[in-house]
Amino acid sequence: MAFPCPICKKPLGLTLEFIMRNPICACPNCQTSFNFTVNEDIIKTYQETMSEIEKIKRQYKGMAKFS
Repeated sequence: MAFPCPICKKPLGLTLEFIMRNPICACPNCQTSFNFTVNEDIIKTYQETMSEIEKIKRQYKGMAKFS
């Protein structure tokens, strides 16, 4: 899912992983600055969730297709 710039409406092409590593960034089209700084608890919960998803994917590899 592409997150659009609220100013110029063009897709930013950002992933959650990128935002967590680079919470302050700018739109490559209009140069609007964004501050996506989040609480450390949210980052920890996200990382735990992604780890659980990867564990499930490994468990069911060969039985189900994940996109």
